[in-house]
Amino acid sequence: MRRKLLRRGNQYRGISLVVGLVMLIVLTLLVVSAVRMSNSSLRIVGNQQARAEASAAAQQAIEKVISSAANFYTPAAQNFDIDIDNDGVADYAVQTAAPACLQMVASDGYSYDFSQSAPQDTYWDVTAIATDKRGSGVTVTIHQGVKVRMDSTATCT
Repeated sequence: MRRKLLRRGNQYRGISLVVGLVMLIVLTLLVVSAVRMSNSSLRIVGNQQARAEASAAAQQAIEKVISSAANFYTPAAQNFDIDIDNDGVADYAVQTAAPACLQMVASDGYSYDFSQSAPQDTYWDVTAIATDKRGSGVTVTIHQGVKVRMDSTATCT
């Protein structure tokens, strides 16, 4: 009888070894999948950050264009180098197209007697394309609508 108990004890030792190895394999697979998921999440966050920075650079270039009325009297394409992180090195190259006049209407609040000299409300579309110069390959296009009150001699071209 004693021999039978020893034999069963040896069998259980072998099973516990197999169960331990299976649990170790399962645990290893869980760790590997967690590492892969965190790496892909990190890439997604990095791409979103680069896209947000490119959008900010494009918006900054649009703000430079719309800050001067001269850009609407003689529309022209412009190029800007934008330094997002203020380290003295341009991070984004931004190209703005010439502002496109969409509509021109007489300004409200002026009588018919002054209609020839009344200012004009003009509606413009300003487009900027920002490209990352650091090599991430991010490119963002932003459109901004702008209303500009111009004098009566202005034309919508």
